[in-house]
Amino acid sequence: MANLLSLRLGWSDVTPLFSTAPSRFSDLRQALDDALDEVRQLPGLEDCDDVQLAMPALDNANDTAGAMQPYNPKRRRTWTDVTVSKVLHRLAPVVPIIDSSVKAFYATAVPGRIRQRMRDDLCANRDWMTELAKSYPVHEHHMPLTRVADILIWMDSRASSTTTAQT
Repeated sequence: MANLLSLRLGWSDVTPLFSTAPSRFSDLRQALDDALDEVRQLPGLEDCDDVQLAMPALDNANDTAGAMQPYNPKRRRTWTDVTVSKVLHRLAPVVPIIDSSVKAFYATAVPGRIRQRMRDDLCANRDWMTELAKSYPVHEHHMPLTRVADILIWMDSRASSTTTAQT
């Protein structure tokens, strides 16, 4: 599912996660499982307090993913905070997708700051976003506001790039 969001995860990126042998992949799988356990217990991002918003297990998963490969400017990194967010967002609506559009919109690449800024935006715009979410049910429930924000930011980035290309 994450590959539908422009990831390029292949079997060599995913299969080792399920090995029982100790490795950096098993460390990442454990970090992802811990993050999922943590975030599934949280309310929607718009209802998280500052302690809940910290999401230390999610930050650990991001750090573990970032340490998977040494930096090599000629090879794209497979596991990053972007990958983690795109893998976990479908399983836990409180996790925002953190991609280049969201990073540009919030003018930061730090996942914790993005969560904080998005939460603040969700709180400030809750009324009209809730009405919008009701119009697009997901599995017979209102679309989570985090997903509404992800989509609106993505749409805004596409509109901005189209406007820039036309000028």
